[in-house]
Amino acid sequence: MADEPITLSTLAQFHRDVVLPDIERVVEGAARGLRDDMHGLFDSLAKKIDRLETEYQMLKAGLQRVEDRLDRLEEKIDKLALRSELVELKGRVDGLQERVRVLEARLEG
Repeated sequence: MADEPITLSTLAQFHRDVVLPDIERVVEGAARGLRDDMHGLFDSLAKKIDRLETEYQMLKAGLQRVEDRLDRLEEKIDKLALRSELVELKGRVDGLQERVRVLEARLEG
């Protein structure tokens, strides 16, 4: 065989029998590795998205609790403001009543 000339058909046969299977094996291995890497990245992203979704729901619920508490505090502040105004008005009424008593005393005297 070493003395035979290399023909195109011999080269084609060598390519089909030797080179092509090696290339297919290498490409298939690289594709498998790439596919495994992509699956791993996808799984990792899916876990992170699930965790972020859970954290988002927790934050949303916490924010709702804060908003509810602020609403209750606003109601209390409004009531305190009304009480403060009421106390102020009572003080003014007391002052006016005192002035009326003084004026009545002057008129009687």
